[in-house]
Amino acid sequence: MTAAESPAIVTVAEPARPPWMDLARIEVRRYAGRPAFLVGLVLTYATLLPYLDGDEPTDELSMIAPAALLGMVGLSVSAHRVWASDRCAEAAGPTPVGQASRTVGHLAACVVPFLAGLGFVLLTVLRAQSVPTVRGGYAEMMSDGWVAAVWFALGAVSCLGGPILGVVVARKTKRAAAPIVTTVGLVLAVIVFQGLFEPLRRVRVVLPWTYWGGPFGIDGDPQRSVVLSGSPGWWLTYLIVLCAIGAVVAVRTDVEARSARGRTALIVLAGLAVVTVVLAMFTGTAETLVSPVPGDGPAWGG
Repeated sequence: MTAAESPAIVTVAEPARPPWMDLARIEVRRYAGRPAFLVGLVLTYATLLPYLDGDEPTDELSMIAPAALLGMVGLSVSAHRVWASDRCAEAAGPTPVGQASRTVGHLAACVVPFLAGLGFVLLTVLRAQSVPTVRGGYAEMMSDGWVAAVWFALGAVSCLGGPILGVVVARKTKRAAAPIVTTVGLVLAVIVFQGLFEPLRRVRVVLPWTYWGGPFGIDGDPQRSVVLSGSPGWWLTYLIVLCAIGAVVAVRTDVEARSARGRTALIVLAGLAVVTVVLAMFTGTAETLVSPVPGDGPAWGG
């Protein structure tokens, strides 16, 4: 066979990966290296130290640590990462990577605090299998699945939702105070809707963080533990839907990324949010349950 008759060698180029995939890896590394995240991570897991001796009973109060130190702090971390990325993009001039791709990269980085919170919850759940819970607390009154749903929502999903909200805030405004204002607003709302006020107990589940039981007390026994009404399983589903809504809203702030498909997805997710939060309100535990054990134990009945 002569050279002229040799078969042509066809080179097939590998399909290019979407830009957001490379950006996601970069942002995951950057988020994991942020000092605020690292400090929050250390402090969160340090709260488990008092439980290592096996004497302290497990309780829901420990879920405040990841929610505050990874979730709420993550709101500011995400927002400032978005703004820093935008400044770099502006300094680089016109690039083929659009705002929507950068936003997806930042959303992917939210998995870092989520996994940290998930690890905390798993350790707490495993420990709860080996040591007693607070006598008369709600964890003693309810099933293991019920307790796991509450702890997963409070200690892990909160670590995902906070950073996602930070991305949304950064995409909606450039004001440096916006993350702090949003955080303070959420904290105040949680204080009001935490379940202490009986008329608000059923509707408290509209918030992304609330209590499901504790020593709210009864007449004559101010430390008696109670279990609040509602379904933590449906509430957990509702929180996941809220995270998805936040992600879609953040991406759609880029005008070029808006499409009929995205609008439809947002409408469907909004409908799911309404359905799941209503189910969280009116299914599960029908009314407030009161522990039969007098409230003469620890201050928190978890």
